[in-house]
Amino acid sequence: MASRLLAGACALAALVLPSAARAGSADVAALQVALRLHGAHHGAIDGVLGPETRAAIRRFQRREGLVADGVPGRATLKALGPFARHRSGGRPLHSGMFGWDAAALQFMLVRCELRVGVIDGAFGARTRAAVLHYQRQAGLSADGVVGPLTLAALRVARGCRRVSGTIPAGVSVSGIALAGMTARAAEAALRSAFARPLTLRARGRSWLLDPDGFARAKVYSAVRRALRGPANQALSLPVRLHAGSVRRYAAVVDGRICTPPVDSRLLGVRELRPVISRARAGCRVSRSLLAKTLIRRMSGLDRAVVRIPIVRVPPGVTRASFGPVIVVRRTWHRLLLYHGTRLGRILPVGTGRPANPTPLGRFAIVGKIRRPWWYPPAADWADGLQPIPPGPGNPLGSRWMGLGRGIGIHGTPDASSVGYSRSHGCIRMLPREAEWLFRRVRVGTPVVIVA
Repeated sequence: MASRLLAGACALAALVLPSAARAGSADVAALQVALRLHGAHHGAIDGVLGPETRAAIRRFQRREGLVADGVPGRATLKALGPFARHRSGGRPLHSGMFGWDAAALQFMLVRCELRVGVIDGAFGARTRAAVLHYQRQAGLSADGVVGPLTLAALRVARGCRRVSGTIPAGVSVSGIALAGMTARAAEAALRSAFARPLTLRARGRSWLLDPDGFARAKVYSAVRRALRGPANQALSLPVRLHAGSVRRYAAVVDGRICTPPVDSRLLGVRELRPVISRARAGCRVSRSLLAKTLIRRMSGLDRAVVRIPIVRVPPGVTRASFGPVIVVRRTWHRLLLYHGTRLGRILPVGTGRPANPTPLGRFAIVGKIRRPWWYPPAADWADGLQPIPPGPGNPLGSRWMGLGRGIGIHGTPDASSVGYSRSHGCIRMLPREAEWLFRRVRVGTPVVIVA
């Protein structure tokens, strides 16, 4: 009984994992995608059952509490979840599907030098476009649905460009030695090297970036040149790169890693003293530098770790540089000028009479005017009054600092009203002190009026 169970497990493994001689298997590629989705595989989606893939299988098996033998038997495949439910050929494939069979399809399309983006097992718009292109190329009915005929043609690479022969001695492509390899083995080696993901690292975190999502390696052209050229030559792998997609990705990375700086702001007043929040520095990714680095790496086979360039961005306003804050205590008839949280000066003011009290709350200086005109407001007490030009008799004095809602801080020719509640809501100051304050505040300076 035990021997029959063992034979069954081995047969299942043989169906899923072909021998190393069958390099570039679509089912192995699908297995690699499944392992990557579970965080166990960090290498290339190349369909090659090599030491890295076997190590990923064992890593996943240990994590799931299975026997870590590196062979995906029935229990391992079950642990991979719904992704591994549908094998290649088990159902027709069309847009919107997801799983093992879709990943295998994507790998076979890439092997035919068709661009599907990242091999992730999701049959999306780019995969459908590649299927349509292949169906037309192979003389099949171009409907975007992968049925038995399309799948059978893909498995034997019908309609795909193929080369045969053995690479001459001393030939390398982008540093990969291909001497003595068959054309198919050389093709698999180059695809594997190019498909190895880039590792991006910043702030103790790492991300994998699949080159297939941004570039297409012209492996067929490279292998053909290697076959037809002389011995002992070093060739480069031609890569068609989409620089715009790389730059957009750099912007996405910036948004996910960095946050903008946070300036200090006025939270309120406690015991007549301003309460100001703590500033926080932010950061930004140097998008242009990151994009250039990624383009350079994906234009070849260099897959060294990419350190994401991060620039610290200091806050524009801190507690130390917050600037002036005005606090007016209405019934005390005093204006307190702070520099941040440090008290600078206390000045006497006049406030609104009981019938027209100075409103309480938080305001800001919205405008500053030297030598203002006075215009009668829309109120009963101002009926019949005419505008008054700048000069000694102007009720606003020589300086006006507007707070909105028709009120403001201004000088007054009636010095006897300062220290009392006699205005129609505005805050009156002695002319010289109004001019002094005018020079020390700016538009936007917060003003808090308390009882």
